[in-house]
Amino acid sequence: MKKDNIYKYMYHGGVTYPASPESAPLESAPLESAPLESAPLESAQLAHMPLASVLHDLAWTIQRLDPVEGLGIERIPAPELTILKEVDRNPGISVRAMAGLLAMQPSNVSASVRSLVQRGLLTRTPSAADRRVAELNVTGQMVRNRRRIEAAWSSRITEALGKLPEDAAAQLVSAAPALALLMDELRLQS
Repeated sequence: MKKDNIYKYMYHGGVTYPASPESAPLESAPLESAPLESAPLESAQLAHMPLASVLHDLAWTIQRLDPVEGLGIERIPAPELTILKEVDRNPGISVRAMAGLLAMQPSNVSASVRSLVQRGLLTRTPSAADRRVAELNVTGQMVRNRRRIEAAWSSRITEALGKLPEDAAAQLVSAAPALALLMDELRLQS
């Protein structure tokens, strides 16, 4: 597909989609297998499939291009990074509440928390209300690392946006608040 057609069509996941979400896919690459014989998808679900796929792949690409090596910061596995981000958003959260929020097994969250505490990125302190419950909080080291990583991500994304057509870059930047609302809504559903 030519670059000048970027606004007419979106190619993603082996399927070419018209830029308008009301339209169906134009062409499809053969699938190795048809995994599900489930209920037919509603038209709204079909319209949003390209967005979901692009967002998933964009998140993966950003994590894959993780800039930590150049910053002298130890790489953090994705599940542990997710836990750190959630603790940062929810100071004092317990392991059990974290597991529920992330739809993870409490034992897996506990193992990740132990590792993060050992590396000096989280603190685990007994709750004043219930000494059997530990409250999780990020450390100053984690906050400093996060700021450096976010600055590096921002630099890479700014560089990539600078290579896009100006109107496409502006659309992506203006979509950030709506994407944050979508993220919050998806978290409420889990």
